[in-house]
Amino acid sequence: MATRNGFMDGGSWYKGNLHGHTTLSDGKLTPEQFREAYKQKGYHFIAHSEHDFFSNFEQENEPNFILLPASEVGIRMPKDDVRIFHLHVIMGTDEHLAAATKEPLKHMEPIVWPDFVGFETAQAFIDDMVARGNIVMFNHPHWSTVEWEDVYALENLFALEVYNHCSEWMENMGNSRVMWETLLRKGKKLWGTATDDNHNNYPLDSIYCDSFGGWVVVKAPELTRNAVISALLEGSFYSSTGPEIYDFRIENDEVIFECSPVERIYMNGDLRQYQIELGENITSLRKKLRGDEKFVRIECYDKFGKFAFTNPIYLD
Repeated sequence: MATRNGFMDGGSWYKGNLHGHTTLSDGKLTPEQFREAYKQKGYHFIAHSEHDFFSNFEQENEPNFILLPASEVGIRMPKDDVRIFHLHVIMGTDEHLAAATKEPLKHMEPIVWPDFVGFETAQAFIDDMVARGNIVMFNHPHWSTVEWEDVYALENLFALEVYNHCSEWMENMGNSRVMWETLLRKGKKLWGTATDDNHNNYPLDSIYCDSFGGWVVVKAPELTRNAVISALLEGSFYSSTGPEIYDFRIENDEVIFECSPVERIYMNGDLRQYQIELGENITSLRKKLRGDEKFVRIECYDKFGKFAFTNPIYLD
């Protein structure tokens, strides 16, 4: 088997939060405070994803810190339907915008969509956003009380928000790993992300703070929107609540994985987490493929229970 890499060759690592709110919607930090807080924590990019309108603060980009234009849009559900469809819109690359068949979204433009009458409502929204040069992710499915079938029915999504820190930290409903596994096993190819979804109802130094708990780290040739979005679409990133990942590839039918010190490393396939490495301060896993895997991905956990996970390398 030719070498298959979980991350692109070359490039650098860039840490980012794809989901956050400010006083422009239901957050408590101003946009300026939001940006400064994440810069101080060593982030390289954030997405301003306010509710139901599009914001573009790219004029505030700096050489080592950029802002991704974005929005989180909720589709209104029937009165007795407890599900929530929150779809995350992020501006695509310049190439996506040039190829757009509908008018790209403008800064502070409201995004209003008809009430949900079926999956076709959500699908029409996704298709419309993609036609305007954006990429779309399904947000916090566990918190939203949706089932895997609800996500499986939708096309044109690039990712599932697998870990949402606000939902997990404040309500114990932010981890959708089981749903992601189910979708992958059913053949739905979606990348998985970790985000904050920060609202900052409490001070940044409070135990109740919902910032800095879930993030993605992309491997890209440079820190630009074009490079970051391309890396996201190619799956050249990992998600984390703590550990760092340095390498993930398959070479000569052997899975090679390297990370910061952890206690547990799980090699996940399309059936079970069937190969593991356990120990104190372990930093690598090397395991031979069984031979019939459809995909392989890795999860690692440190002694504090914090974890990181790769995207799948598909083998089918």
